[in-house]
Parts: sequence; structure tokens; C-alpha cells
Amino acid sequence: QRTRDWWTAKRRYLVEELGIDGFKTDGGEHAWGDDLGYADGRRGDEGNNLYPVHYARAFGDLLRSAGKAPVTFSRAGFTGSQAHGLFWAGDEDSTWEAFRWTLNAGITAASCGIVYWGWDLAGFSGPVPDAELYVRAAAAAAFMPVMQYHSEFHHHRRPLRDRTPWNVAEQSGDPTVVDDFRRLAHLRERLVPYLAEQARRTVATSRPLMRGLFFDWPDDPQVWAWPAEYLLGDDLLVHPVTEPGATTWRTYLPAGRWVDLWSGGAHDGGAVVEREVPRAVVPVYVRDAAGDGSAPDALRRALGL
Repeated sequence: QRTRDWWTAKRRYLVEELGIDGFKTDGGEHAWGDDLGYADGRRGDEGNNLYPVHYARAFGDLLRSAGKAPVTFSRAGFTGSQAHGLFWAGDEDSTWEAFRWTLNAGITAASCGIVYWGWDLAGFSGPVPDAELYVRAAAAAAFMPVMQYHSEFHHHRRPLRDRTPWNVAEQSGDPTVVDDFRRLAHLRERLVPYLAEQARRTVATSRPLMRGLFFDWPDDPQVWAWPAEYLLGDDLLVHPVTEPGATTWRTYLPAGRWVDLWSGGAHDGGAVVEREVPRAVVPVYVRDAAGDGSAPDALRRALGL
């Protein structure tokens, strides 16, 4: 505690004088070496995994002490990190394979109690993603707890590797990337009230916000064959398109009644459905708990669909 107080005292001016409301606690895992020695007597092999927990906590405590919400955004964590802010998946390459891995990471993190999770959509490093990968990733991220893009930046290196939609559009020669991203960003903003309500339920019940289907249907063996599907809150089933060149996409719907978010078409669960997937469309199905379509219709209207 004394060390945390000493460290954060040197940064108090950021909160109290400059008005900073949150910190990206990048590099929180930078305690390396089994032979490190901690003040409480632990060796590195005993305490290094806890370092990112204390790192985020220290900045959260600083914000709390100034009367602010403890907003931190971390890429590293361990047991206990669930209590400390937001997280993202780390520095993936811009590949379809990394996209698939990231979905596994997000569902797993949520299963471990991480509420607010996201990723550097379409990757962080390596060559700039092509237009298809970028828009598919953005469409998926619009239906995740956190939606954001980020990339390695070298101002002296050309061409720029920024993962902004305008740079991807320029590098790929496809100006429609900006149009697609704009529509997805606006959709995401309209989704925020639903996300806020579902996050409150998550905190109250410990049911993950980004939830693997095995939480709600543990006795359905089919859900294990579709590991990239997840619920976003209680009502939205999301199945990102993670293969290049896809024109249609199959999704398993578990028991219940489901409404296609985009078309309004209704489906009975316990079956596989297939729909066309234009580049900016991620398959999303709304749970129709009452069976009368009222809740899905209300959500579709709220989203401007």
C-alpha cells in the first residue's frame, strides 16, 4: 500500500489539475523474472501474476480518492482483476485467425468474471487489414462490451498503419469502408442504453455480459459445436462472421423463439439457420421470451431498424 500511495502521488496532478477521468494501464504485466523480490517477501514466481491486479487497482484508487469513477483499461490481469475496470485482448495481428482467437479470449474472459471487455478490432499489429476483415471485425465489435480500434503507430513509417476507417479505406482503395464504419458506429451508440441495462444485470447477478451459450443451455450438447456464438446480455445472440469471402452464415439457435435483428424474421430454436451476410452485417438474433415479438420489435425500433 505504501508503494502504491507513493507511485500514485506523483500522478495526482493528472486527476486533480488536468482533469483526467481514466487511465489506460497498458504494460501492467511488466514485472518479469522469477528472481524478483517484493516488499512482502514474495519472489517473482509467486507475485508477478498479481502485479497487473495491483497496477490497475492503484490507478483506480487514485481516481476514487478524487471522487471519480475508477476507470482503467488494461490488457493484463489475473485472479482479482475482475474488480478493476475494463480490459482488452492485447496486441493481435490483423488476421482472420487472430479474429477467431480473440472471440475465444473474450468469451473466456467473461466466463472468468470480466464484465467490460473488447479488442483492437481487426488487430493491432502487422500489415493493415484489408477492407473485408476490417468491416467484419467492426460489425462484430459493435456487439461486444467494448468497441474500439487501435494500432501500433510509427509516424516516420509510410504507409501509416493506423487502423482508423479512413486509413484502411485509403490503403485498401475502398472508400465504402468509411460509410460502413459510420453506420456501425451510429448503431453502436443506439445500443448503449441496452448495454447499460444489461451491465447492471451482470453486476447484480454475476451472469456474464458477453456470455457463452453454455451458461444458459448447459444441457444442450450442440452449443459446444458453435464456440464462436455468444449472448450479449440476456437478449442478443451474436455470431460473428470470421471467414473471408463468406456470403452466407449458419448459426445454431438454442431452445426458444428468436427474431433476426436485421430482417425481423422469426425462428424456432433447437435448429441451425442460415442467412445472407453482406460485409457490414453480423448475424444477431433477439430472444423472444414472450413469444409475441413485442420485445424484439421494441429493440429493433430503438436501434432504428
